[in-house]
Amino acid sequence: MIGIIIGTKRIAVPASVALLASITLPFERAAAEYPERSLVAIVPFAAGASNDVMARRISPHLAKALGQQIIVENKPGADGRIGIEALAKAVPDGYTILFSAGAVALIPALRRNVGWDPVRQIQPVAELGTSPYVITVNSNVPAHSIQALVNLAKKYPGKLNGAAGGNSTEMAIAFFRIRTGVRLETIPYKGTGQAALAVAAGEADFAILDASAWLPMLAAKRVRALAVTGPQRISTLPDVPTTQEAGLPGFTLGAQFGVFTTGGTPAGVVRRLNAEINRIVAMPEITKSFIEVGLEPANTTVENFTRQYLADLAKWKDVVARAKIPMTD
Repeated sequence: MIGIIIGTKRIAVPASVALLASITLPFERAAAEYPERSLVAIVPFAAGASNDVMARRISPHLAKALGQQIIVENKPGADGRIGIEALAKAVPDGYTILFSAGAVALIPALRRNVGWDPVRQIQPVAELGTSPYVITVNSNVPAHSIQALVNLAKKYPGKLNGAAGGNSTEMAIAFFRIRTGVRLETIPYKGTGQAALAVAAGEADFAILDASAWLPMLAAKRVRALAVTGPQRISTLPDVPTTQEAGLPGFTLGAQFGVFTTGGTPAGVVRRLNAEINRIVAMPEITKSFIEVGLEPANTTVENFTRQYLADLAKWKDVVARAKIPMTD
């Protein structure tokens, strides 16, 4: 076992994983002809979810840059596993890509058996950006602060429920339970878009989702934002305090959006995709649109994104173990 530092904590990870982090990419192979046909962009959640929004925002520009059509396919179900497994088992030629946030690194920590090897069959390509979550309640819930929500949950244990739009946001609710000591129920939905709609409709009392899922409902005053789970306030919600300011220190979470392809894809193809996606994210109109939905644009190399992905795999396994969250099949 080899130690990887996450914050101030050293986490033990298998030597094979740590070794892979030091390998930049498989042996460079010529990819001058790539691409010669259309690409498939998999979204492992339903239409309207944050991953779907990213895919449909980036894909037209990427199609233009590559000179080929990009077909966005939503493959929701099983908390994202269906879509991710479809990528992992695709031909490793760069013609199948995946738009995903935390699910791709979180699922292996929550499941005893997944249908793919998260190290060997998943290749990180490019990070799109990061977004803190926003703790938001239905407008009829009588809580105007985090402390008021906690007090309400303690007054009526097991009565409040939170909407989860995937593994990452379900884990966020689990962390909220652990951090506050409250009892509440979780209702799973197929994506953050559906989870946000459930809170707006009153099917669920609250949810902890990325800002982009909430902005339309906040504008219509169908929901109420209580706190941002990032280290600082975001420009799209300047009046919403951070969890630190709201009296819940240490509760810092967020979504990291990225593009992945199948492990074993030629290095030249991966680098081509990385360069084009980084260029697209840096375009003024894309940068502006990301910021407007609470997403901080990113620009990083394949190697750095791969190292981050491997660290996330180790981090989530450690967190699940420390939180004593039971793994499922």
